[in-house]
Amino acid sequence: MDLLGPFPTSNSGNKWIVVATDYLTRYAETRALPKGSAAEVAKFFVENIVLRHGAPEVLITDRGTAFTADLTQAILGYSHTSHRRTTAYHPQTNGLTERLNKTIADMLAMYVDVEHKTWDAVLPYVTFAYNTAVQETTQMTPYTLVYGRSPATTLDAMLPNVTDEENIDVTTYLQRAEEARQLARLRIKNQQTTDSRRYNLRRRFVEYQPGDRVWVWTP
Repeated sequence: MDLLGPFPTSNSGNKWIVVATDYLTRYAETRALPKGSAAEVAKFFVENIVLRHGAPEVLITDRGTAFTADLTQAILGYSHTSHRRTTAYHPQTNGLTERLNKTIADMLAMYVDVEHKTWDAVLPYVTFAYNTAVQETTQMTPYTLVYGRSPATTLDAMLPNVTDEENIDVTTYLQRAEEARQLARLRIKNQQTTDSRRYNLRRRFVEYQPGDRVWVWTP
C-alpha cells in the first residue's frame, strides 16, 4: 500500500491517492484523499480492503507517517495483519505498488481536464481499466483472478446471453477461479526466476579479505 501525490487540489478538495495492490492477482484498490492522513488511510484499509476482500496476512508499505501512526498500527493489530516496511532509502522494495503508481498517474494524465481539477472523479474509471487489463506476468486480468469471471459491460446487458455460464454450478465456478489463481502463482514464480537470473547476470560479486579497506555509508 502506498500514497501517491500530492496532486493539484481537486474540486472535491482531494490531493492524494491511497493505492493498495494484491501481490497474487495484481488487483488494485484506490481512493482519493484530502490529506493522506493516518485516519484516512486506516478508514481506506478497513472499508476497501478488509470489508471487501478480508484482512490480508501481510501489508507492505513505506515508512511514511500515515502507515506508522499508532492508529494505523492499531487497525492492523485488530486485523491480525503483519506490517512490513520497505527498507529505508530503498522504496523500490515495494516495486509492485511503485509500478502501479506510475500506471495510474499516466492514465490520469490522459483524462483529466486542463486545470487538473477532476482527476479524483476519473480515478474509479482508471482503476477499473487497470483491473480489467491483462497483466504481463499473470497473462490474466486482476478482475478475473479475483472474481473468477470477466466483468459484464453495457453491451453484455443489451445482448442476449449465448453462453452456458448460467448453467455452471457453484462448485465448478469456484474451481475455475482457484485454477486461475494457481496458474497465476505459477506464472509469477516463473517470472521471478527469470528476473533473478537476469539480475545475477548483471550483478558484480565482490569478495573481501581480512584487512581490506572499504567505504561504509551511514545515513
